[in-house]
Amino acid sequence: MYRIKSIWIGSISLVILLLLLYGCSTTNNTQTTSTQAGASATGATSQEAQIAQSVFQAINQSRVANGLPPLKWSNALAKSARQHDLAMQAANTLSHQLPGEPALGDRESQQGINWTFAAENVGETTDQSVNGALGLHQAMMNEKPPDDGHRQNILTTNANILGVDILIDQQHGLLWLTEDFAQV
Repeated sequence: MYRIKSIWIGSISLVILLLLLYGCSTTNNTQTTSTQAGASATGATSQEAQIAQSVFQAINQSRVANGLPPLKWSNALAKSARQHDLAMQAANTLSHQLPGEPALGDRESQQGINWTFAAENVGETTDQSVNGALGLHQAMMNEKPPDDGHRQNILTTNANILGVDILIDQQHGLLWLTEDFAQV
């Protein structure tokens, strides 16, 4: 069983809204790397990090196949995604924002990302393997308009960095996936 959800945040209007609501607070720690070592910095197991890298590679392969440049890996976005996977696991709920959890843009900002565009795909599957995670990716890429938000996030021209997290949840028998996109 695959379940997926997508979200994106428009850059200018959201930035203005966040500035009005939350004040102006930025950080310049936007560490990005294209190496696999970054994935394990989130607290993920080596298996989870390897699966996350497989999804990251699949996303970039889909982008290149559609004439788009690959995204760069972001440790900070992977940490943001990890926090969200842990929140979904605790609530046993697939959602972009759980009660008491910061919104996507705030989660990314808390990790030091000074973004102008933010988007997120989330999914869950009972297949707790790389095949399950890649099955979620394929389901997202197979979406058709007008219900193709995941595909649009993956193929966006507005993002230049990406963090992917996988959480294997033995308690609920699920694999949780969060993909956080941003433009910096």
